[in-house]
Amino acid sequence: MELASPVGQGGLFLLQFIVGLIIFALMLRFLLRATYADWNHPIVQFVAKVTNPLCAPLNKALPAKGRWDWSAIITAIIIQALFVIAIGFLTDRSFGVPFIVLASSTEIVNQLLDMMFWLIIIQAVLSWISPGNNPNTVIFDQLTQPILAPFRRLVPPMGGIDLTPIVAILAIKLFQIVVVGSITQAAQQMIG
Repeated sequence: MELASPVGQGGLFLLQFIVGLIIFALMLRFLLRATYADWNHPIVQFVAKVTNPLCAPLNKALPAKGRWDWSAIITAIIIQALFVIAIGFLTDRSFGVPFIVLASSTEIVNQLLDMMFWLIIIQAVLSWISPGNNPNTVIFDQLTQPILAPFRRLVPPMGGIDLTPIVAILAIKLFQIVVVGSITQAAQQMIG
């Protein structure tokens, strides 16, 4: 299949979409567990049901303990690595193992940070338009409170306005640009 052709572009888009959807579900599973989200919430149950078959093999070797579901992260990295290998195959390029590991790991970290970024924005918007304890939006509170808690210790509310979402978003984006960007740049230099 020629990637420059419309059929090739469509196939690549479909592959990226499916891999992106699977990794999104795995990252969400990781965050739901890490933040102690309510396991009776329908969204949490849906994510667990969809991702359980993917995580089951690693869960046998690496059972989830406490709040960290490492099987979700490792499964996501493996799927991303397979995607990088597939891209190399489709473009007649050969990637070394160090590049595949670095590229896959940084992509997963980037996607996790992007998810945290958007969850904070959604939670902030929902807190303005639907303040109070809304059962439909409480999952966003549960997901973002542990992320925002360290920033709340550093930045107290000013005049009744909580500025911690802005500080958290700034920290997330700076970490992505400086730390993850530097590692990604090092990985790209491996392929010349």
